[in-house]
Amino acid sequence: MSLQFKAQTHTGNKRQSNEDRYFVREQADGSLLMAVADGVGGMPGGEKAAELAMEAIAAAGLEERLSPERLYQLATSAHDSIVRYAAAHPRLEGMGTTLTAAVVRENAVFWVHVGDSRLYIQHSATLRQLTTDHRFLSSMIEDGDITAEEALNHPLRNMLDQCLGCPSIEPEQGNVVLEPGDRLLLCTDGLYGEVPHERVKNILLADMTAKQKATQLLEASLNAGGKDNITLVVVDSPAHNP
Repeated sequence: MSLQFKAQTHTGNKRQSNEDRYFVREQADGSLLMAVADGVGGMPGGEKAAELAMEAIAAAGLEERLSPERLYQLATSAHDSIVRYAAAHPRLEGMGTTLTAAVVRENAVFWVHVGDSRLYIQHSATLRQLTTDHRFLSSMIEDGDITAEEALNHPLRNMLDQCLGCPSIEPEQGNVVLEPGDRLLLCTDGLYGEVPHERVKNILLADMTAKQKATQLLEASLNAGGKDNITLVVVDSPAHNP
């Protein structure tokens, strides 16, 4: 399955620096390795933590045929690297980052995830979030302590309950079949926090190249306010020829 893909990142309209990072590489076996990281806002060393996460993912060999187990290992290696760096640089104590990394191979996608960056799949006219937001309020919503509507304006709405560099992590893993014509979107909260779900879906559905879709998604976030850093990767799998 031949894939089209395009990555974009932007500081946004309000921030002075970009603490997001991404990595995309075609492996020798034709698979696609991709990842995004969002340095935790308000915590020291977020930018450095995101860089360390991408370095750990990039440590995978170009010739490797990556497995879910290996991707998980790369994520935990990133976590360990951040913890060690923070221990060696006390002024950066508490540094952290999200990480969502995925491998696309033929008709399958598998991923590992910590934090609140997201991986979506679009099949036909349905856009579905594959990852879980590791936010403090998510657990409260699941337990019925607060409604989703109440969470939108809660003062702790953006607080993560785990990230790389946190005292303990339980990375999420998953996999899904990728059918011809499906699309993937990997992004940080600077995109989905600004652009409504339906708008994202309609851009991904449009008859455009992956590059054009990525550009339109970035512009949509900036036009909606661009309050945070924005990073995204769009992947299109070609439809069957009629």
